[in-house]
Amino acid sequence: MAVYVITGKNGSGEPLVSVQISAINQEGPVIQELDAVNALRTFLAGVAGVQFVVAQKYEQVITTV
Repeated sequence: MAVYVITGKNGSGEPLVSVQISAINQEGPVIQELDAVNALRTFLAGVAGVQFVVAQKYEQVITTV
């Protein structure tokens, strides 16, 4: 799974709050990763002082030689 960092920023672009999702553990496919990320983006957008929210996705690629 990728690691997601969701950041709520003020009107000047300065970060106010940042949340990292590093794992979503589920036995079967119950929810999609992006559904969880978007739910958190929506939540942070409603926080007082937050003007916009950005989400970044980080993935590690491992190559065996």
